[in-house]
Amino acid sequence: MNAEIEIKNKLLKELGLSSVEVINNSHLHQHHDQSPKNGNSHFKLIINDKELFMLNKIKAHQKIYSCLSSEMQSYIHALEIEIINV
Repeated sequence: MNAEIEIKNKLLKELGLSSVEVINNSHLHQHHDQSPKNGNSHFKLIINDKELFMLNKIKAHQKIYSCLSSEMQSYIHALEIEIINV
């Protein structure tokens, strides 16, 4: 299973989110000195979820980081988070 699907499935299952899009932006950072250059290091999350949207930004991000803690320790170097309620 690729990293994007793994991240998406974990967020949907563990946080009960209604919609998650995971975009792998690692290719945009491959020339940065600090980048792990593994192809699975920089991700953008676009989350459409009313309950998460209603939380303040810090609390919402804490929930996401907590859910993805093992991935953050192993391969995620950077995570951009956008939470919407459409």
